[in-house]
Amino acid sequence: MVNSKALFIHSGNEFKEYKVLIEKVFYTNKHLPHQVFRENFNCFLFQEFDWALSDEILTTIKTLSGLTQDKEFLTAVLKPDPVEYYLKEFGYYNWLRTSVEISGKDYANALWTSPEDSMADDIFTNSNNVVWLSNSLDWAIWGDRDLEICILATKSKNYSIQNLLSEDGWKPLNSILKEWLELLFSDGEKFDEFWGELTSNYS
Repeated sequence: MVNSKALFIHSGNEFKEYKVLIEKVFYTNKHLPHQVFRENFNCFLFQEFDWALSDEILTTIKTLSGLTQDKEFLTAVLKPDPVEYYLKEFGYYNWLRTSVEISGKDYANALWTSPEDSMADDIFTNSNNVVWLSNSLDWAIWGDRDLEICILATKSKNYSIQNLLSEDGWKPLNSILKEWLELLFSDGEKFDEFWGELTSNYS
C-alpha cells in the first residue's frame, strides 16, 4: 500500500519545476472552448471528466507511457489555485506525481486523500480544472469539471494510437460529442457559438 500523502508535492522547488513543464504545454490562463494546448500538439480526443478523475484513466496513461517511455506522470489541480488556496490553507500542493505503475487502488486513494480537518478538499471532490502530464511532454490531458469533459492531446495523428485509446472511450470531435455537450447548454445560440470555436480549435 502506497502512502498517499507522500505522493503529494510538498517542496516549493519541486512545485516550480513542474509548473514550468505545465506552462510549456498549456495556456493555463485560458479555458474551453479556447485552445488550451500550445502549438506542438495536433491530435485531440475527448472523454468524460468523471471517468478521467478516477483509477480508470490509468489504462490510458499506461498505454501512452509505454509508447513514450515515461515512468512517471503528474496529476495537477489548476483550480482551485494550488498556491493561493491549497498551499496557503493546508501547507502542501494539490498535485500528485506518481509512477505509471501505480495500482488503481493506490491512485484512487490518493485522489480521495484530503487534508486533515477538511474532508471536502480532496482532489476528487474539489477540482474544477485538472491536468495530467507526462515527463516527456509528448502527451497531456486537460480536464474541465464544469463542461464535464477532458481533452487528450498528442503530438502525432497516429491512428493506431487513436484506435487503442478508443477502447478506453476516447472520442474524436464528432456528432456524438456534440450531442453530449449540447445537453449542458440551455441556450442553443450560445452552444452553437461554443461548438464553433471548439471545432475550430480541436478539429
